[in-house]
Amino acid sequence: MTLEAVRGATDVQVRGGDSAEVIRRAARVLVIDSEPIVRHGLRALLTAEPDLAPAGEASSPRDALMAAERSRPDAIIVDIEFGRDERPGLDLVRALLERCRGAKILVLTGCRDRDAMMRTVRLGVHGYLRKGADTAEIVRSVRAVLRGEGVFDPGTGSAGPLQVLRENTQDTGPDLCRTSLLTDRENQVLRLLAVGMSNREIGARLRISEATVKFHVRNLRDKLEVRRRTEIVYTAARQGIV
Repeated sequence: MTLEAVRGATDVQVRGGDSAEVIRRAARVLVIDSEPIVRHGLRALLTAEPDLAPAGEASSPRDALMAAERSRPDAIIVDIEFGRDERPGLDLVRALLERCRGAKILVLTGCRDRDAMMRTVRLGVHGYLRKGADTAEIVRSVRAVLRGEGVFDPGTGSAGPLQVLRENTQDTGPDLCRTSLLTDRENQVLRLLAVGMSNREIGARLRISEATVKFHVRNLRDKLEVRRRTEIVYTAARQGIV
């Protein structure tokens, strides 16, 4: 993954004579979680990546809003669990989306309540992961939302975000599910899968790495709730997505 691909990176030109040196700023990520060990782990994880940097942290919704206004992050990793009630977390996500319009919101939570997940997804967050995700997946997800891509975990219990939206948008049909959960890049990958291209061929066509193609294919499997690559196109066709 190149720094150029990260949307949150900022180019600063330092001119000397006829040459210009481009310095790239690491994307700033705010961490919001009530558990100190989680905040510490995420801070260490971000610090270890050259294109990402901690922009601060907060342990409560009130502190989170002040930290977000102060640090102006490019991305925010936030848990929706503050005690036993998810409402403060959902209200926080809503406020962050309204006040930090330039920031990408990635929910990282241990919450397994399907209704809470559905409400979070419908608010318009850019990603939703469970805390069972490994560190490499978290880093990939942060970079993906910074690029403007959606990242959604298969979800809480047996229902993933696509199933949740499908059950709650019966009147609007599959188009809403598609536009809500599939990014432009994922739709591009899906169309190329439909004509039988390999990961390498898709990467060459879209000018992205094979590893990035695999990342999008995995997201497509999760969102369409299938286990095998071969089921992606079939399922998407049945649901009217492709």
